[in-house]
Amino acid sequence: MVDAPIDLYCAAFVARQSHELDADAVAAIAPGIRGFVRADGERVIRLLVTDDRGYGRLTTEVGAARGEVHVFEHASRCDELLRGQSGWTAYRAATAMVLRSVRVVANAPLPDGLVLRPVNRLGSEVPNAVPLQAAVAVAIASDPGITEPADEFARFLAGLPASVRLLAAVDDAGVVRATSGCDVFGEHARVFFVNTEPGWRRRGIGRAMSVEALRVAASSGARRAFLHATDDGASVYRRLGFETAGRLTRYSRAV
Repeated sequence: MVDAPIDLYCAAFVARQSHELDADAVAAIAPGIRGFVRADGERVIRLLVTDDRGYGRLTTEVGAARGEVHVFEHASRCDELLRGQSGWTAYRAATAMVLRSVRVVANAPLPDGLVLRPVNRLGSEVPNAVPLQAAVAVAIASDPGITEPADEFARFLAGLPASVRLLAAVDDAGVVRATSGCDVFGEHARVFFVNTEPGWRRRGIGRAMSVEALRVAASSGARRAFLHATDDGASVYRRLGFETAGRLTRYSRAV
């Protein structure tokens, strides 16, 4: 039996949280909800709600907790619960998508005049790398959903796990015009940070940068991938073979 896209997404979500959280995190898996809870001192949660069967468990977790909860659109009661909870912030809804194999993606070269470079995210000397601040500037110019100041967003990217790889496409003058990134945890990879400077859109650059991120993921051992697409980006990813798992809203309360 072939796994449904939502099941593949749930497996990737659990793998990611297990990768990012420490050993004190305890798995929280019940009908309609899964993820991790850490109770060492302040309670921290990382949960995914697939449907309203998870409502009862969610009510016991969100009251005094900090962290993140991701809610699929079918879980309308759970969505209402979080919207009514003090301190929980809802972010822009996205389309959760999965790719069954990172090794079957069609070739999508960058257009002439652009070359691929790594982004110097960790501050060490990387040959031919572009500064993190230059990549951040393009991301902020491209994505109205990024509301943090540039320095704060750069610190966030620099603080991601060492397994994260960021890429940039630069023009003949060395100016960053597009970005992408991936993170690999076991057989799963997350594709993110896909941005193209507004004046360079409609040239297939976003598609090409996504393919480059998938290539890096495959070279690091990933077999499958997932991402969160905007309404404009979802059609690009479908052409790359991604399948829709569902609409998803992320809620957070500061840790």
